[in-house]
Amino acid sequence: MGPMWRGAGRLAMMAAMCKPPTTRRALILGTLACVSWSTVFVLGRLAISRHATDPVVLGLYRFALTGLILAAGMVALGRGRALAAFWNEPFQFLALGLAGGFAMGFLVFLALQHTHSVVVQIIMNSNPVLIVPLSLLVGERVGWLGVAGVLLGVLGCALVLSGVSPDVVQENPRHFTGGLLAALSGLAWAAYTVFGRGVVRRHGGLTATTLCMLVGGVAFLGVCLATGKGLVLPWQGALVGLYLAVVPTVFGFTAWYVALEALPASVLGPLQFIVPIGGVALAIVLLGERLTALMLVGGILALGGVYLSTRQPR
Repeated sequence: MGPMWRGAGRLAMMAAMCKPPTTRRALILGTLACVSWSTVFVLGRLAISRHATDPVVLGLYRFALTGLILAAGMVALGRGRALAAFWNEPFQFLALGLAGGFAMGFLVFLALQHTHSVVVQIIMNSNPVLIVPLSLLVGERVGWLGVAGVLLGVLGCALVLSGVSPDVVQENPRHFTGGLLAALSGLAWAAYTVFGRGVVRRHGGLTATTLCMLVGGVAFLGVCLATGKGLVLPWQGALVGLYLAVVPTVFGFTAWYVALEALPASVLGPLQFIVPIGGVALAIVLLGERLTALMLVGGILALGGVYLSTRQPR
């Protein structure tokens, strides 16, 4: 995930009593964070496809609750005044919140409405390959490894999208639309990551993240009201929305950045491959989704593209 979340680990100060975690504890926290992230797409698909959960209202629950919980955490830490940074750069925070909070969540939940979670999560988790070309727009240099990673990642995602079994396409007539929506969601997150770096440096990751999630939540609320959607979900969908806000978002990112206090990113980074692998395994077990040989090859290529795209030159 992107650097907009840096600083979120400070919320764990109340529980950790400001003590840095041991190496073993850091690895456990990092692993738990990645496991929690691997559940997002499967539970989202489960709520949308089997429990008549509106994807837009589900997005409202996740992002509005996340923003409110993070804001409450900042107030508890005595940092509530930092939220006034919104008025210093309102257009920047609005743009980032609409990209990383609203657009990313809106598109990924719509994608889950149109195709299987295996497809969505592999494509969405390949978003680091999209950061490479966007980085050129802000004047960052990109090496040949980054270019190779982009090409490999795009090829892998194409194989995943085209490698599904015929019955999946028959069951989901808008399967390719779902794949495109997942790619656009990844692009929104990549833009949020790249163009938000300056905001993070000026205001800190916790402040930037909280404000952007609140903006995203307000945008979801506006869409719900404008389209006449009811704000009450079936209890299963509401439970999933609450879970997505609390566990993979607030807990997941808090645990990840507490772990970073004890271990370098180069050690924790490989743990993130748990996310797509664990997500695919959960989709097979809980949703009965199938992984074809072509999808497996595509997933491996996509992960290889992510590895090359995020590899730092020595």
